[in-house]
Amino acid sequence: MAVSRVYRGGRTRIPARIRRAMGIEEGDELVWEIEDPETMRVRVRKDPCKQLAGKYSDPSLTYDEIEEKADELIG
Repeated sequence: MAVSRVYRGGRTRIPARIRRAMGIEEGDELVWEIEDPETMRVRVRKDPCKQLAGKYSDPSLTYDEIEEKADELIG
């Protein structure tokens, strides 16, 4: 378990241990979902540009194949 404090304007800090364990990097998005009045879930949505950068330099790939992979990453 890790704890962080909420500051003015709703700002908080994600503890380094959590960032490392979840692979959270600059540009990633956090998706917040309320499960009940006392519980929420936070999912990490990776920056799709970082995910795709340099991975698809294969000239045989079609635009549609790359577009499909991008859609999967965006969720």
